[in-house]
Amino acid sequence: MNKNTTRVLGVAAAAFLALGTLTATSAQAAAKSVTIAFQGPLTGEAAQAGQDELAGFKYALSIYNASKPAVTVKYIQVDDEGAGSKAAVVAPGVAKNKAVIGLIGSAYSGASENSFPFYIAAGLTMVSPSASRVTLTTPQAPDFGGPVFHRVVGNDSVQGPALARYATKGVTSPAVYLVDDQSPYGAGLAQYTASGLTKIKVTTVGTDHILPTPGTDWSPTTAKVLASKANVVIYAGYDIDAGAFVKSLRDGGYKLLVIPT
Repeated sequence: MNKNTTRVLGVAAAAFLALGTLTATSAQAAAKSVTIAFQGPLTGEAAQAGQDELAGFKYALSIYNASKPAVTVKYIQVDDEGAGSKAAVVAPGVAKNKAVIGLIGSAYSGASENSFPFYIAAGLTMVSPSASRVTLTTPQAPDFGGPVFHRVVGNDSVQGPALARYATKGVTSPAVYLVDDQSPYGAGLAQYTASGLTKIKVTTVGTDHILPTPGTDWSPTTAKVLASKANVVIYAGYDIDAGAFVKSLRDGGYKLLVIPT
């Protein structure tokens, strides 16, 4: 677990403790301990992200509980595998658990969206350390998570332009090839990255959209990158797939800058 993960999860836990107490019943408020849930991908292809966040969550709680507070915090773990379909299965059980006053999570935007109906109905505060889709906090959007959903990271409208600046800083005459994984995260991030590139007047020489599955053949996308003469490649998608893409690029002879998100 790196320091950034620890810091973000610490902020998330602290934010929850500030927000979560607002949703506690009078009986819960009088208790000497309360329970919050951690929801994220604890198994499956995205498990590393969830396990890292869970470790940070546990660390933050250990610091809080070691301070000898009047109300200590217990927790339960909820595995949604980072998938919206799985989140819709596990969230109802959490929502019905009267001991739970709220949760850290979900880690992913799609899983968060599919959890909203249950947590909104139950009035359970959610504080996500990583779900960044812009519309989750846009009141007019159909996937708006208010009033229960909160996050402690910048959304895609912040991350995308920042990624555009970071990826091209110091590159002479940058020419970018932008690839996304068509996920709720990657597609949104690519959109805001593209507009960020336009704003700083950087040329995008090509784009591609690929839906990674185990054993995905990245060579067609690699061929497009090589043909484009791009000197920067940005991949907007989950890190579990980025390694295979970067390997394909290197195997294909691409030696220039690759920025996986």
